[in-house]
Amino acid sequence: MKKLFVLAVASLIATSASAAEMKWNGSAGWRYSSTKNDDSLGAKNAAGKDVSIQKSKAWDLRANLGATGGWENIEWGMGLRTQGNAAARNNDYVNVSNNSDRTLGLEQAWFRYLKDFGSVNFAVTFGRQKNVFAYDMGAQMLFDNDVRWDGFGETFKFGMFNLNVAQYITGAKSAGTNGSSAYTKSEATDSVATSQSHFNTMMGIQPTMNWKFADEIEALFAVGYYFWNDDSNFNRTGGGFAPTAGTPAATATSLFAVHNPRQWQFLTSWTLPYHLGFTGELVMNAKNKANYDTGSITGYSLTAQKQAVGKTAYSLGLTYGQLKKAHDFMASYTYAKKGIASVINAYSNETFLADNKGHIVTVGYNLADNFTLGLAYMSMKEIEKKVPTTGLAYAGANSGQAQKTTYWEITSGVSF
Repeated sequence: MKKLFVLAVASLIATSASAAEMKWNGSAGWRYSSTKNDDSLGAKNAAGKDVSIQKSKAWDLRANLGATGGWENIEWGMGLRTQGNAAARNNDYVNVSNNSDRTLGLEQAWFRYLKDFGSVNFAVTFGRQKNVFAYDMGAQMLFDNDVRWDGFGETFKFGMFNLNVAQYITGAKSAGTNGSSAYTKSEATDSVATSQSHFNTMMGIQPTMNWKFADEIEALFAVGYYFWNDDSNFNRTGGGFAPTAGTPAATATSLFAVHNPRQWQFLTSWTLPYHLGFTGELVMNAKNKANYDTGSITGYSLTAQKQAVGKTAYSLGLTYGQLKKAHDFMASYTYAKKGIASVINAYSNETFLADNKGHIVTVGYNLADNFTLGLAYMSMKEIEKKVPTTGLAYAGANSGQAQKTTYWEITSGVSF
């Protein structure tokens, strides 16, 4: 018995020693933001005051703390972060009020198995994790950096070629109702199509190639295909912002169902001389159905014809500099366009919403190592300019209606 005890203690010490490379990481940040929405109608209320322009200002905090480690063939990570409401999967800033809000969530909880098979490196990650796919990290047209995914992510690396594959759970439908990642069913509910229960999922595959043309010129090329089995997601028409009623009354927006999309993604990212970088991304919803109709808009006129809507999104961005050490400077410009049926707002950029096109400008400066000051500006315009319940263009008193949005933010933060 004593030998077994000594052996167990020795094994524990050896395991602790092999896992001694545990590292802590974290960050804390502050943001001040301002948003202006203008429906371009110049509408007035009964008192003659303008209600067509809406302005909002906010300040937010964010923080996260995590740890990573591992030993032979195994890696792991866990951590907590601030987070907004449950629906805001793409935003971990928290609006606080007199120190009363202490909202924390599970940022990551994963473990990874790694194995080399000759010249092929394989890794599979289980649990809550960062996105395994490559995407435009600046404009975040397809996926937002703040989203954490639950499920399985696999990578295969063979020289300059990579293959990224994932099966993520985005929720569940239980007896016809969407909710958290758990469901119940019975023979009765499962026999009716509208009340069948299942997990909501996103599955994707993305081959990539990294090509080094010269010492200062490298390029990434990627093609992705994403298959969603999830009918819980909606984008808002009219650029994503509901207008305020006045005189003339603005046409109200509606929720547009982005159910079970099939997305193609084409991505390229270049590192260029003189500290320049270029990124381009194109996303296309491959489903045949991308219309204003009774299947996409609740309350759509039964007598109105189906009207096709935009189902592509793209971004073209140029960057100068990087933020790595003290006194580094970075500036970027991106032009982007997102059709109403192209991406899912809940997983994409939380500020540049679907049914918008426009400009994104960002500037960053490292005041010290791991201490960054940032400025971002966005100018967006509504794309469709249609009445969502008929699919027809704005007419009459609303002919000039066009949602325009300007947004800017100042941020500061530290990380370790």
